[in-house]
Amino acid sequence: MKKAYYLLFLSIFLLFPFISKAYVIKSNDFIYIAKDEVVEGNLYFAGKSLTVEGEVLGDVIGISTNIQINGKVTGDIIAITQNLKITGQVNGNLRTVSSLADVSGNINKNVNILGENLIFGEESNIGQDLMFLAVSSEFNGKIKGSLHGEANSILIRGSIEKDANLTLDQIKRKKYYNILQIEESAEIMGKLNYKGGQDAIIKTDKISGEIHKNEPLKNNKQKSKTNKIFFSIFSSLVIALIINILFKNKIASLKNIFIKENYKLILPGIIILFLTPLAIILLLITIIGIPLAIILLIFWGLILYLGKIIIAMALGDYIFKYFHREKTPDFLKISIGIIFVSLIVLVPYVGWIFSLIIASLGLGVVYHIIKNKKYAN
Repeated sequence: MKKAYYLLFLSIFLLFPFISKAYVIKSNDFIYIAKDEVVEGNLYFAGKSLTVEGEVLGDVIGISTNIQINGKVTGDIIAITQNLKITGQVNGNLRTVSSLADVSGNINKNVNILGENLIFGEESNIGQDLMFLAVSSEFNGKIKGSLHGEANSILIRGSIEKDANLTLDQIKRKKYYNILQIEESAEIMGKLNYKGGQDAIIKTDKISGEIHKNEPLKNNKQKSKTNKIFFSIFSSLVIALIINILFKNKIASLKNIFIKENYKLILPGIIILFLTPLAIILLLITIIGIPLAIILLIFWGLILYLGKIIIAMALGDYIFKYFHREKTPDFLKISIGIIFVSLIVLVPYVGWIFSLIIASLGLGVVYHIIKNKKYAN
């Protein structure tokens, strides 16, 4: 269970499939695949809503506020969404980030899911392992592999054909509220291993293997640091995908500035990077300039954060252009760019240099926009 977080996020972000020869790209607000419609190849999408009533002969990959799969997907589903509902058939894996996930269909392979509330209904059938990270979770159907994951609340009413490795509390506390509850209808054919401050509420006698409880750790700083890294990658990816949908043309202009000017942006960026904090301090000293200093600090921080994302998006474009795959969907370009930038700044001893360069490039783009008014609009 100690590697559950890492495997979950790596599954979602690092196992994106390569583009096949046949694929379809849809970017409308409301995307609808009718019952008699067949999508030949992978379906790449971005919009407010995706509904699949028909059949997709490949993977379904993209971002949307709402996703509903009532039909059939012969490949994987890899998606970021607010609401996910699956009542149909998925022959591959389900890898998703979703605030609310309601699954009552068949997933023939593995499930890797990050969400707030997860509900696997009585009709749900998972062909292999299920790995999750959530706040609240319910498992009422069948899992033919093992169940691995962490949540504040875990309720099991269905069957698990192998082991269940669960975490409710990572760090030792004075008082515990998280709970694992296993109802009478539940069946675990392997071992039950769980980490938590409270004893699990176990009402079933159908647990074939040993039941082992681990106490929360006193100190978990290293793991906490690693978790923050993965959450940082995830949040950057979500923001990048959202701004690309809302401001696609403007983002394209910013990426073009980086690609055309590249190293020329570093020097002005470094100057802005170090002079801005000095200007903020001077404004704070004047007292009357405190409001302006606060505004400047917020703006400076926002530009640093968004600048890093823009540079990552531009690098994603450049990488695929270098390999002559310019027609690759933006979703994959952005994902690769964000992951690449997030990892290079973590390289021991020299990561800070990459971080400095990326920050300078982002601020340099802003300087270039101000200097050249033709980009200002």
